[in-house]
Amino acid sequence: MYIFYDTETSGLDKNFSQILQIALVFTDDNLNILSSKKVDCRRSPWVVPSPGALLTTGFTPDDLKNSKNSNFEMMQEIDQWVRSQYWPVIFGGYNSLGYDEEVMAQNFHMNLLEPGVTEARNPSTGQPNGRMDIMIAVEAVMAYSPGALKLNIKSEKGNPSLKLINVASQNGVSLGHDDAHDALNDIKATVGVAKVLKTVAPQVWEQMIELSTTDGVDDFLKKNKVFTHTVYSFGKLKSIVGTQVTRRDGDPRTEILFDLSIDPTPYLSMSAEQLKRVILDQDKKPPKNPPANWAPPPRPFYFPRRDAQPILMPLEHSDAVIPAGFDDKLAETRADAIKASAQFQKNLAEAAKLARDIKTKPPKPHTKQPEEFIDSEVSAPVKAKLDQWMKEFRETTSWRDAAALVTDFYKRFEKELEAEPDIRRYVKFAGRIVYEHAPEELSEEKQRAMKSFIAAHILTPDTDVPWMTIARARKELEEIEQERAEKKSRWEDVTDSQVRSLKLYYTALEKEYQPFFKSAANDNRSAPRVADPSPAPPATNDPAPPDPKKTVNDGPKP
Repeated sequence: MYIFYDTETSGLDKNFSQILQIALVFTDDNLNILSSKKVDCRRSPWVVPSPGALLTTGFTPDDLKNSKNSNFEMMQEIDQWVRSQYWPVIFGGYNSLGYDEEVMAQNFHMNLLEPGVTEARNPSTGQPNGRMDIMIAVEAVMAYSPGALKLNIKSEKGNPSLKLINVASQNGVSLGHDDAHDALNDIKATVGVAKVLKTVAPQVWEQMIELSTTDGVDDFLKKNKVFTHTVYSFGKLKSIVGTQVTRRDGDPRTEILFDLSIDPTPYLSMSAEQLKRVILDQDKKPPKNPPANWAPPPRPFYFPRRDAQPILMPLEHSDAVIPAGFDDKLAETRADAIKASAQFQKNLAEAAKLARDIKTKPPKPHTKQPEEFIDSEVSAPVKAKLDQWMKEFRETTSWRDAAALVTDFYKRFEKELEAEPDIRRYVKFAGRIVYEHAPEELSEEKQRAMKSFIAAHILTPDTDVPWMTIARARKELEEIEQERAEKKSRWEDVTDSQVRSLKLYYTALEKEYQPFFKSAANDNRSAPRVADPSPAPPATNDPAPPDPKKTVNDGPKP
């Protein structure tokens, strides 16, 4: 059984984008559609939609305010529909693991729902749901069944275009240009492409099904000491014959593979620091003007995520990618040497963490927002208590009762907040939800504080914050106008009227919240930033009904 889904969102940032429309279809094992659902919602007050997103999806300013659903109501409806289907189920989409999966999890999280539903398990059998990206499956078919798909349409760089509309149209799946970027039509095209893959490359299809769960990846690695692994990067397929070495320290999601075309002997005796240098060197970009004798450094290590459907294949099904002259006995001997060196495995796990810490870009200088705590760990007892509170909030029969639950949060979780202050994000989300639906249930002071928060959030002149602001939207719109003037194909269907409409829309948003925008020293860029969740957030933070244990002078809490 499968649930295929697609989202249309307010932007590209996975933490801060709001789903504006989501569609899902439930299919049987043969990919026959049994039921479907499509829901859209209004823009939440603190969200500024990206002009690029609106021009791509076709949503208009009127669409953003006329839907009967709020984001909270939509996500509750989707959660209930998903849970009403047969589990375990494989969740599928097109480029879903690269974007839709994470933005859907975030929208569940911000609406006090379980974000990990696509990886949840059947409560009776314990079997996990799977996560399948049809675009990754297309890449696997390209590698292991070359020629099975028609991929004659090229990208601007001359590589096969893997856009859904291009893959679908070339392989007999109907998707008109005017239908693209409607969530339900995109899903139907995705299901059509999946049927093609299942027909033209059944062996590859079944293997990708097996790899749709972390349990399946673990089982594959246990059964296959030597195997092939394929990645698709910058329009090129790269396959190796490899073996699994270990996982990165502190990161159970990431496997470390070794390319067995390389002799592992020199690496087995290296320290963690030396291995870290190898990892960093293998990812360096080549010099712009390399000398005649320059050669790229060897790339012995690969880092697929076990929860992102890595393309792994047994040797007996890998003829299409195994290089000429491959020596299976030599590969086996090298894999055995790696498996026998516990110290190498330990050093490599540590080295991978050290290298990642160096390569990870520091976040842009802004106060961390509630949305950015989605991966913050919560202890089991606290999570159980939070789950009960969130359930009560979602099931309240009136917004007055919901507001009371927000007010009660600080007393109810007093001890837990001392030990795990990051859980404050849940009451912040709840306070926003109450304000959006029934601001009258908040005091006038709290309503003013929420308007000030929204104004600071969307009107900050700092264009380096990760969420979309009015300033960033205008900057993006200027870039779009420049690309239109240069006749870039991406915007060839955009009209002057659409651009004017967006300019007026952003001006209207600005005028609505300008009276509530307070900027210290007239243009102190640090002042409008919203504070992170902490035991004592400043007054610019998301407000909610007052904490009975605190005085008014402490400022809004959630």
